[in-house]
Amino acid sequence: MVDIPLLIRDLVFFLLVALVVNFITAKLSVPYTLGLVIVGLCIGFIGLAQEAKLSPDLVLFVFLPALLFEAGWSANLTLLRENWRAIFFLAGPGLLLSLLIIATAFHFLDQLDWATAFLLAAILSPTDPVAVLGLFRQLHVNERLSTIIEGESLFNDGMAGSLYQIFLALVLLTLHGQAPSGLIALGNGLLLFVLEAGGGLALGILAGFLISRVLRRIDDPVVETTITLLAAYGIYWVADAVHLSAIIAVLVAALLLGNYGRAIGMSERTSTDADTFWRMLAFLGNALIFLLMGVQIHPFAQGLLAGPSLTIWLVILVAIGVVLLARFVLVLVLTIRAWVRLPREKALPFLAPLVKQPLPHSWQLIVFWSGLRGALSLALVLALPQDVPSREILVLSTYAVVLFTLLIQGLSIRWVLQHTISSSQRMPSGDLQIDDQVFVNPSTEKTQEPL
Repeated sequence: MVDIPLLIRDLVFFLLVALVVNFITAKLSVPYTLGLVIVGLCIGFIGLAQEAKLSPDLVLFVFLPALLFEAGWSANLTLLRENWRAIFFLAGPGLLLSLLIIATAFHFLDQLDWATAFLLAAILSPTDPVAVLGLFRQLHVNERLSTIIEGESLFNDGMAGSLYQIFLALVLLTLHGQAPSGLIALGNGLLLFVLEAGGGLALGILAGFLISRVLRRIDDPVVETTITLLAAYGIYWVADAVHLSAIIAVLVAALLLGNYGRAIGMSERTSTDADTFWRMLAFLGNALIFLLMGVQIHPFAQGLLAGPSLTIWLVILVAIGVVLLARFVLVLVLTIRAWVRLPREKALPFLAPLVKQPLPHSWQLIVFWSGLRGALSLALVLALPQDVPSREILVLSTYAVVLFTLLIQGLSIRWVLQHTISSSQRMPSGDLQIDDQVFVNPSTEKTQEPL
């Protein structure tokens, strides 16, 4: 039974801590989400709020729908469309390439069977660049670069969630001696993926369109904002209940509502009120989730300080190294110019987006170092049944990658940005196009034509 007074006490405590951390990190120019993780670790070490746990259901059914909807609602569909090639590669073929690299490495280095290795690869696939994007906004980083990194996170969450379900089912079937083999397993996996992802896409489009038409008939900011909240959780619940990709469904519906629905059915006042509401909800969700991540990871961090065995260190180093290697290969492939020969732009105009370089070379290091992992990876690994083979290795690897990417990569991304801009400034005049610039003058950013 839930202890309501205790729940309210913890909620007030965490929100108060979040506000203080937000104030301090703003003064220090540090992403507040990383400050929250560090403070969460400290709370765990001290032993405060020991009853607070980051359970899978809390992440997947309480925090995730709101955070997904806010990300889709705030996304600029025009910018996403203009940078579709880079985003599509990172969240589609690039994700599958990373999945293959990570699974192969875990199979041979950690001696995991193929199904379990691919399951762990799916768990480690979703990126969580909230901390990075917050720093980007502070430093006025090029809008196209921010759009690519945010777009990757938006869409690879849905892909990774669907792949997780497929590989988990395969692992459980194998455990009970019922797994299909060879081409049958591949065919069943592809069919399940198409049904989940495609069904989620269709549900999101239908719900987004219908709700947009409903909003057109209402002129009440409170009611319309409440409808968007109902849409976020209602669509997620329906998709999950009928075994479709709830992540994809909510994202697609939010993209439609935030662009099409806002344009045809909301007054300027309603749009402003809804934006404020969702920004506040996203702040609360991120504050609680990153604090609880710190509390959740603290036993693992405490174990590291106590001096783990050589075997544990090897598992940790392999996990971190493999994820970094997969990210490096992914960015390397994305930045290769003309890796496949295509007709000239003038000959076939519809192939022009495929001929154009999708990612400037000056952005390689930033995109590579921005591949943070976060709450979704933790929720997926904690949701694994206890009888999954090598579950301890999967949990240990995920904790190691999440902690490394948040604390090491997250805290050093400012240095990476400064190093990149210093290198760019040393280039001869004219070598760096406005498209390739990392930082943009905020006073001129809005007057530039979209890329």
